[in-house]
Amino acid sequence: MFKDKDFLLVDYTEKVKESGEIIDTTLEEEAKKAGIYSEDKSYGPVLVILGQGDVVKGLEEALYNAEVGNEKTVEIVPEKAYGNRDNTKIKIVSLSELKRQGINPYPNMVLRLNDGGLATVKSISGGRVILDLNHPLAGKVIVYTFKVEKVLDTQEDKMKALLSRWFKKVGDKISIDMLSEKKVKLTMPKELLLLENVQLLKYLAAKDIVKYVYPEGSVVFEEEFDSSLLK
Repeated sequence: MFKDKDFLLVDYTEKVKESGEIIDTTLEEEAKKAGIYSEDKSYGPVLVILGQGDVVKGLEEALYNAEVGNEKTVEIVPEKAYGNRDNTKIKIVSLSELKRQGINPYPNMVLRLNDGGLATVKSISGGRVILDLNHPLAGKVIVYTFKVEKVLDTQEDKMKALLSRWFKKVGDKISIDMLSEKKVKLTMPKELLLLENVQLLKYLAAKDIVKYVYPEGSVVFEEEFDSSLLK
């Protein structure tokens, strides 16, 4: 049994019950078999902080009652997955407006909206485009096969996991030093400073560390340039 704010490393495979289609997985070999493998994605257990909405509600509820190392399969109804379909979320926009935004729509294309939401192009006719603003998986029963691989207990392990969340494949290159009980120093090598949106990533990582690991503490970032990297 787990509780709110527990740090879990979780492997999972997610599929649509009706079709059996695998839509996401943390397992590299499973992704390759399903034809959804991406070289840009980091495979392996993902961090889930319970109570924070990191995963769909139904999966999070199941994780509270999971045990480390035991694989489980659960079916998640739409209300606790990606929601039921809402017919009021159908929108008509002009084709010319989308093209002005650099978008050349086609049926079943999934668009990212300005507010961060998703829309699916349902049809294009007479200069009009019909968009479905429901989540592409709305109304679907989702099946998760998952396993809690590890529970993170130490402050350092939690910080490493948060750094990997925001800095993806290079988070482990950031060194961690405790300056005091309430202050931690994170040293970033030069190559990480060239990452896109690095200042935003630093802010988000520091925010999570203070929120989940050091509620009364602070985070200091230090940038490291040694002679070998300055050549």
